[in-house]
Formats: sequence, C-alpha cells, structure tokens
Amino acid sequence: MTQENQRGEENKNYGNENRKGIEINQKNIEIIKMGKFSFELEEKREQSLILQSGHMLTGFSIISVMLLAIIPIILNYTNISNRIVFFLLGISLLFLIMSLLFSIAAQWRYDYLGLNNIDSIYHLMDEVPLKEVNMWWLTNLNDIYNSKNNLNERRVKFMRYSTFFFGISILTILIYSIALLIYI
Repeated sequence: MTQENQRGEENKNYGNENRKGIEINQKNIEIIKMGKFSFELEEKREQSLILQSGHMLTGFSIISVMLLAIIPIILNYTNISNRIVFFLLGISLLFLIMSLLFSIAAQWRYDYLGLNNIDSIYHLMDEVPLKEVNMWWLTNLNDIYNSKNNLNERRVKFMRYSTFFFGISILTILIYSIALLIYI
C-alpha cells in the first residue's frame, strides 16, 4: 500500500470515529432532553398530588363542620340517647381523622436527591471530557428522577388511604343518618 493510500485510510478511520463520537454525543444530548422532560412531568405529578391532598383537607373540614353543626340539633330535637349519638359521632370522626392524617402525609414535602452545587459541576466540566460529563449528567438525572418517582408513589399510596377512609366516614354518616331517620 502506498503512503497516500495509508493516509487516506487513516483519515477515513479518523472521520468515522469522529462521526461515531458525534453521534454518541448527540444521542446522549437527546437522552438528556428526554430525561429532563420526564423529570418535569414527575414534578408536575408531585404538584398535582399535593393539590389533591389539599382538596382532601378541604373535604375533611367541610364534613367536620357539618357533623359538629348537626350534633346539637340531633341532641335537642330527638329522643336518641346521647351515648348513641356520641358513639356514632366517634366512629365517623375516627375515620375522618385517619383520612386527615394520610392527607397530611401525602402533602408533606419530603427530601429527595438533588444535583450537586454549581461549584462542583463547574470543576467537573473543567476536569472531565464532555462525553463523561454527559454520562454523569444522565446518571444523576436518572437518580433524581427515581428519587422523585419513589416519593410520588408514596404520596399516591397516602392519597388512596386518605380517600378510602374519607369514603368510609361518609358511608358511616349516611348509614347512621338513615338509621336515625328510621328510629325517629
């Protein structure tokens, strides 16, 4: 092989390697964009869960006020024993308080994994090649997403429990109301 052919082959190989490096880097950049988008969706999910928890707290407040407003009416204008009324009220309030506690737990702002501070990122950019920085970014973004996702899954469980106990409380109030109407 002549010297010119060898140089031509070396230039081709260098060009192919360089293109592969650019393609890998472009692929990493696209993955980073998708990861950021996924993280932003998880952030919106967190805000939605916290908002739903706030709605549960509002429902708790409304039902509690309603119960406490109706109790004096029931005690003053019916022949139902005070023991029975307070027993039924206690059962309903027990479920309401369970709903309240789970709703507060869902609304709690838990710690989650975050990015390093600006100084450490700046030093990383100076000391490490871009390809490794992209891999570091991908790994950190994945870890942060998983941390946020795990916390949101916990919030979902708390909201399910809160909704369940709230529903049981409403159901018991309806059953007691029907029973009291029949008894009167």
